[in-house]
Amino acid sequence: MQQTEKIDPLFVAVQSEMITRADVAGLIAGRLAAVRVPGLLSAARCHAITAALAAAPMDRYDESRVFPLVAKFGPAINDHRDAGELREDYWDAARAAEKSWVSLGLSDVPRELCLAAFRAAWPDVEPGRRQRQVMHVGIVREINDGLQMHFDDAVREYAGQLLDANVVAQLAFNIYIRVPPTGGETVLWRRRWQPDDEDLRIPGGYGYRESAAAGIQSLTLRPTLGEGFLFDPRNYHTVRPATDGRRISIGCFVGLTDDGRLALWS
Repeated sequence: MQQTEKIDPLFVAVQSEMITRADVAGLIAGRLAAVRVPGLLSAARCHAITAALAAAPMDRYDESRVFPLVAKFGPAINDHRDAGELREDYWDAARAAEKSWVSLGLSDVPRELCLAAFRAAWPDVEPGRRQRQVMHVGIVREINDGLQMHFDDAVREYAGQLLDANVVAQLAFNIYIRVPPTGGETVLWRRRWQPDDEDLRIPGGYGYRESAAAGIQSLTLRPTLGEGFLFDPRNYHTVRPATDGRRISIGCFVGLTDDGRLALWS
C-alpha cells in the first residue's frame, strides 16, 4: 500500500489587503507560513524608488561570507557582527545610508514604509533600540543570483540581547519594488535549525546545503510588484535566481518583545 505524504495544513501562505494583528499573531503562533499583501505599494511608487536608486551608492554584503553576490543599500546587521556582538561600525553605516537616501530626493523613506505597513495591525510599533540608540530600519537588497538556504534568528545569532528589549519572536518583512518576469521565487521550508545541521553548513558561507531540508514540506512563492511579504525567518528559506531581470526589495526584521511591542531593525 502506497503511503500518502503527510503535510501540515497550517503551513500555508494567506493573502490580505493589509497586515492585520491576526496575521502577525498567526505567524508567531505557527498557524501560518507567510502573509502576502498585493499592491502594498503602487507600481508608480515602486518605479520612482528604483529609478532614484539608479544613482544611489549601492554596496554589497561581505563577499567572503555571502555568495552569490547580493547588492544592498543600507547596513545589514550580520555584516557587522563579530562573536555574537554588533560592532560599533554598524552605526556609522546606518548614518551614512540615511544621509545618502535623503540625497535621492524621494518622499518615501525605507523606515517609514516598513513602519507604516504595521501601524494599523499593531499601533505600538517602532524602530528597535540598542543601548538606547535607534536601529536602522529598511535595507534595500538586489538579489538576482539567489541565496543560500539559511535561517535568521537574532536570539541564536547574538550572544546577548540584540535590542534593549527582550525579543521573544522574530519575523521578516519585504516590499518588492522591482521583480523579474521569471525566477526570483522565495522558498520556505517547514523546518528550523537543528544541531546536526552544522554538518551541512556551506564552507565559508552563512547558509546550509538544501539536503538539510530534503523531503520537508515547502512553499515556493513568486513576488509581485509592490507586494508586501511577511514570514517567520527562523524557518529555513532561500531565494531562487532571477532568470531574467532584477529583483529588488526593501525589508527589515520584526521582533515581538516581551512587553507586547513590535520592534523593527535591519
